[in-house]
Amino acid sequence: MHWIINDNIEFRPELKKLISVSNPEINVTLTAPASRCLLLLLEASPEIVLQQDFFKKVWEEEGMLVPTNTLYQNISIVRRGLRAVGETDSRLIATIPRKGFQIDDSVKIKRQDKSNAAVTSETDITSVDIPADAKYEDPVITHGNAANQSTWSALNPHINEYEQNPLSTPGTASKPARFAGWRLSAVIILAAFATGLLIIAYSLPFGKTPVFFDNYNFVENDNGCQIYIKDDTHDSRDYYQRYKNLIKNTGLNCKIYPWIYFPVSATSPTLTALACKRDFKNSASPGCISLYFRGVQSE
Repeated sequence: MHWIINDNIEFRPELKKLISVSNPEINVTLTAPASRCLLLLLEASPEIVLQQDFFKKVWEEEGMLVPTNTLYQNISIVRRGLRAVGETDSRLIATIPRKGFQIDDSVKIKRQDKSNAAVTSETDITSVDIPADAKYEDPVITHGNAANQSTWSALNPHINEYEQNPLSTPGTASKPARFAGWRLSAVIILAAFATGLLIIAYSLPFGKTPVFFDNYNFVENDNGCQIYIKDDTHDSRDYYQRYKNLIKNTGLNCKIYPWIYFPVSATSPTLTALACKRDFKNSASPGCISLYFRGVQSE
């Protein structure tokens, strides 16, 4: 199941992705809470989604209690993603003061299930096979069927030339000799084409996602919370204890989110922590939520 917004933005909740319909290379991956917020808005449209409904369905059902500014932060993430992918400054999500949020009345939305997905055009000459377990792998391009052979030949002018105008040889050259020459040329061209694809594929950094938390160090196991920090202070103990208390006072359930990552800074006025169901360093899908605090340096 996915959603089409204003005919130019595709939202896939299972991937937490916003994708441009006209240019799929333009896409944004939302945080898990932001993706759930957008899904609630789309399912409720044109009705208002109340703030308490966001808190209950996005965070409380996951064992979290978060401040109001966390909700506003995630709505802001959704808005920025929609603007970036849709390449528009139009208002797509309206704020209803003291109530909540809703999809703007001017926005056109369409829900598409797998059963009524659009049929691929018969003139397509390639098919894309993306392995289910490969998150960032490049697609493998395979040839189309015989009905598309003329189009495929157009992409390979040398092959097409040999097909339409077989090589002529002087004298009494036999047909097998001409066929062998054509086949050898075709093999050479295809081999060069395949080599070029391999060179391009190996030069791209697909599948090499940098591990952002490599420079975070394990500090302690506090009642099931595995705490990792990045220390930017010389005397971090007081700051660490203060930040840890802020995080635990949200009601974080360490049985659900046992892996916690946050930086310790003596100068930053904000704190952003990441709480994950699985170890971020060793899991392709750690299942994280973000916690955001302002004014952490104020006394």
